[in-house]
Amino acid sequence: RSMHDHPNRSRPLTELHENLPLTLAAIEKGIELGWHPGAQVCVWLDGETVANGADGYASEGVPMSAESVNLWLSAGKPVGAIAIGILKDRGLIDIDRPVADYWPEFGQNGKESITTRHVLTHTGGFRTAEGAESAPTVQDAARAVATARIERDWEPGKKAGYHATAGWRVLSELVRIISGDWYADFTRENIFDPLDMDSSTFLLDGHEARQLGDLYSVMYSTKGEHDEPASHFAPEVTGLYERPGGGLRSKASDMVRMYRMLLNFGELGGAKILEPSTASEIATPQRVGMHDQTFGNVMDWGFGVMFDNKIHNPAAPYGYGEHASPRTFGHGGRESSTAFADPEHNLAVAVVFNGMPGELKHDRRLRMVTEAIYEDLGLA
Repeated sequence: RSMHDHPNRSRPLTELHENLPLTLAAIEKGIELGWHPGAQVCVWLDGETVANGADGYASEGVPMSAESVNLWLSAGKPVGAIAIGILKDRGLIDIDRPVADYWPEFGQNGKESITTRHVLTHTGGFRTAEGAESAPTVQDAARAVATARIERDWEPGKKAGYHATAGWRVLSELVRIISGDWYADFTRENIFDPLDMDSSTFLLDGHEARQLGDLYSVMYSTKGEHDEPASHFAPEVTGLYERPGGGLRSKASDMVRMYRMLLNFGELGGAKILEPSTASEIATPQRVGMHDQTFGNVMDWGFGVMFDNKIHNPAAPYGYGEHASPRTFGHGGRESSTAFADPEHNLAVAVVFNGMPGELKHDRRLRMVTEAIYEDLGLA
């Protein structure tokens, strides 16, 4: 792999080398194994940013840095829960009313009783919406979800299964209908800008990616003999319209700021995003002990966040490592990333790899890196 053998491959930033040496070694191991060209990590512990840095490549010949803008895929889902929380705090939505009360077109084909709570906890029962992700416009994508059928023998709230994309298309449509703003605009104005998450966006097209220059990090498929840019995740494709379930572009330090806000009961640096009760509700188990039909494991969920599930199965996917406390909440991105908060340690972490090596290898490296973080911090 020429990318990994490049003689000028960037060396780790001092913060990682000095403060997170075991974490850096785990990232380097993944680079050596060809799992990712580069990685970015930010760790905040009890009032202090311990490290905010990177290693490897953002693209061919371009070092990854703390300022590189990466694709976080489903690790961006908690943003949708926060957006709904904002509407709830303003008295504009009741999450226990049917979605169809706000979006009548959705109330068909068995979905009439599905509530926003069901969507946030992945218990609605419309995991597949044919044509939603290949639709040519956001309106077509929404229409595909609205006309989807509920799965057979699925009573909303009584059965669980991760809705990879369709559920968050519902949340974005609710945001648009209720607020009058597109999801990308609403999240920027009400979450990203107030929290100084200056690199975060759900809408980055090819032109904007080129304007980022060396700060744009390419997502690679690393499953084969050679790294190849994952063309279906290129801005020329994903930037055609907002993808609320998996289209977040951001950097690790931005993601940590979002989790610091949730740890701080909805406020950060003088910016109040959520009422304390709503921030706590997002980070409190809302779905407990239910078997997830998609992941094939018993998994606990809050609103748009998944909890550490070692208590149910030590090998549960997209966990936060052996040392994370049971209260740890966050979200992973498909074969790429994780961001989470551990309230017991007042800890916020964000890690993104720009290589997709397959689920098994990603699960292995995720455990390696998250466990190394706790060990570096003396929390193991």
